[in-house]
Amino acid sequence: MQKGALSIAFLTAALTAGAVQAGNYNEKNISGYLDPIAALHQSPSQKKGLEIYTHQYLIDEGWTSTEARMEMTLVDAQGRTSKRLVIKKMMEETGVPDKTIGIFVEPNDIKGTVMLTFEQSEGADNQWLFMPTIKRTKKINAQNKSGSFVGSEFSWEDISTTELSKYTYNLLSETPDYWVVERTPVYGYSGYSKQITHVDKSNYQTSYIEFYDAKGDLLKTLKMTDWNKYEGRFWRPKHFEMVNLQNKKQTILQLSDYVFGEADSGEFNSFNLSRVSNDTLRRF
Repeated sequence: MQKGALSIAFLTAALTAGAVQAGNYNEKNISGYLDPIAALHQSPSQKKGLEIYTHQYLIDEGWTSTEARMEMTLVDAQGRTSKRLVIKKMMEETGVPDKTIGIFVEPNDIKGTVMLTFEQSEGADNQWLFMPTIKRTKKINAQNKSGSFVGSEFSWEDISTTELSKYTYNLLSETPDYWVVERTPVYGYSGYSKQITHVDKSNYQTSYIEFYDAKGDLLKTLKMTDWNKYEGRFWRPKHFEMVNLQNKKQTILQLSDYVFGEADSGEFNSFNLSRVSNDTLRRF
């Protein structure tokens, strides 16, 4: 079988047999998750695009939780820079989409701000923002997900949406090194009409994305580099570079100090964000 030419049936069977290591699914719930997605992909190129991203999705299951230090550099159109420091935590739970927390440590004007995201298999993700200046937690409106995330070139949508079911997929072309796959959002309030992605054939990871706005014009590009394998099988990039081609701004993310399996599940609760903020700031 050609590398990457995996059918949905094969992936399901391999997963349940242990050939594709994934910690969150069994034969019953993975089939229930994949079948409605597969029904949206009828042509050979659509099926191949879905197979590539399904394989990427499944081989990354089982990490349980992660924490990393994220340095964010904002670059304006004149080349001036400003910095942010964020502690990013993620939680994986059986049979449900992932949860993410971002705690801002620097600069002082947003220090202690916490963002919590509950990803959803369908529809917009649920997101909350704790603001220490007013000591309250606010739920983010689903219609605002295309807006800028704390002044960066990443949108709220960019930092939260990873679920396989959020897109349809279509293989456009391939090179010896990567596949070119078009992803089209199927959930409401997306700020994008489509995304053109490059998926590396050596590790099935997305290393480059072009984002097209609602009019179909190229809006941004994202490059992900400096990939490392953790725990023997989980690939993560350390460097992200988002360039906005329309306003000439960019945002650079540098991640370090990855830790797996040590997050506290109680932190991933919209009622506990004040405590999360205080506990994190005491470490810095």
